[in-house]
Amino acid sequence: MKKLLSVLLALSMLLCLLAGCGGNQSNSGNSPNAGGQSDGGGQNDQGGGPSQSDKTYRLGVLSLGSLTTAFQAATLSLQDMCDTAGVELVQVELAGYDDQGFLTTYENMINMGVDGVIAYTFSEGTIRLLADLFEENDVDWFLANRQISDPDLKEYVFSKSNFVGNCYCTEEQMAYNIVQQLNADYGVKNLAVIGLTQGDLNGDLRDQGIASACSDLGVTLLTETRGISTVGDVSNAVEGIISSYPEVDGIFIVGGSITTGALAGANQSLTNHNLSDKVAIGMIDIAAGMSEFMGEGKPLKIVAGGNLVMDYIFAGASMINHFSGVNTDKTPYVVNTNMLYIYTPEDAADYDAYCENTEKPLMSGDKWYDTLLGKDLADIQAFSDEFSIAQAKSLNQ
Repeated sequence: MKKLLSVLLALSMLLCLLAGCGGNQSNSGNSPNAGGQSDGGGQNDQGGGPSQSDKTYRLGVLSLGSLTTAFQAATLSLQDMCDTAGVELVQVELAGYDDQGFLTTYENMINMGVDGVIAYTFSEGTIRLLADLFEENDVDWFLANRQISDPDLKEYVFSKSNFVGNCYCTEEQMAYNIVQQLNADYGVKNLAVIGLTQGDLNGDLRDQGIASACSDLGVTLLTETRGISTVGDVSNAVEGIISSYPEVDGIFIVGGSITTGALAGANQSLTNHNLSDKVAIGMIDIAAGMSEFMGEGKPLKIVAGGNLVMDYIFAGASMINHFSGVNTDKTPYVVNTNMLYIYTPEDAADYDAYCENTEKPLMSGDKWYDTLLGKDLADIQAFSDEFSIAQAKSLNQ
């Protein structure tokens, strides 16, 4: 009898063990994190995006909302997109604005267990280190809002298996177009530049565009002021330009975190010298609240360009699509983000309301699937090519 009970007990334990193994095999087969496609092609019950599994995909992104409203608006839309796709967006504060600060922040994300990262950095020197960091830790990553100009570095980064892609604006062409528009609309012939510190990846490309436009159009580049970090610095720079170059008829404020609020400082200085109607302003990036300074009875003549919000939206969509198995051959996404330009106060008001709204995402729900989620590179690039302030308005309804 004891032998019979022992045999029955052993059989019972064996059956339990087999049942447990069978259950684990079934679960892993349905998980998009298990190395294969889930049932339904990686789509959820709402018609797209990653299917739900025991492990939610975690996407890391820098929390930069304190810098500009553009980052706030970008993060809001990213959050809505991720919520729609069943992805967790993990926001991490930047540890510092130098190369080490960026590296430390991405190391922190990895330690928090993210599966993928939307990466952003000021200098090209950091990019190789990022490529190695993410490859060593088997974390997918996408480089947003930065074009890799060094061909050897680009080849190195694009050869990495964890590199998902890159999106960027054509910074040089955008800067060229703004100088061209300042010259055509306002007759600017003597231009001063308030620029980013040399060595900033995007800033250097913008400088090249400005220099090229000035050469082609016969515009004199009077002076360049660097190292601007606060709105007060902008005011002081404008004061210095006016004092040293009375012939100035255009000032180009070339991006960075000082863009938000810079118009107020520039306007104050120009108003103090009765020059508001004589000196036109060019800007990269587009700043929220431009309409306050534009139009009949208002002081400034402004041309501005940018599209920072869409860079992050394209990066997020590409990461989610990669995770979902859309990009089956694993060729990195490369998205050229179409520029938006502000020429009129109506452009500025619509941009604030529909492109850089910090309270309402660009779009929501199924519209993400109609436009970007579940789409291949060709579809995403076509959307970018056609994107405009008017289209943002229609998506936002």
